[in-house]
Amino acid sequence: MTDKIREQLTDLYLSVKVRKTEEINEINNEIINNEREGLKKIPLIDIINYIQNSIDTLVEIRAFEKYEQKLQQDEENKNYINKEDPNDYNGLQLYEGMLIEAEKNIRNHIRVSCLL
Repeated sequence: MTDKIREQLTDLYLSVKVRKTEEINEINNEIINNEREGLKKIPLIDIINYIQNSIDTLVEIRAFEKYEQKLQQDEENKNYINKEDPNDYNGLQLYEGMLIEAEKNIRNHIRVSCLL
């Protein structure tokens, strides 16, 4: 059972791992298999922390992209907001909602993986 959980968490981590563009362009099965083998030596709690950190980073990137889109839309509509404050109320609500949704998805994935 623990091996199945490790395998599922490893696959999840490898799918959400934040990579540089150059790494993405050069990725192949050999590289993924090497990473998978390296992760077998790491405690499960550390893999879970890696997943959490990767998701946090992805959510931050997405929130920043949404913020930039909002800035662009506001400029096009001449509805200006404070560009110096990326933590405006709407941006915080958007970020919080995305973070809650990502956490919910991870919990569901882990719950399903534990049932297998």
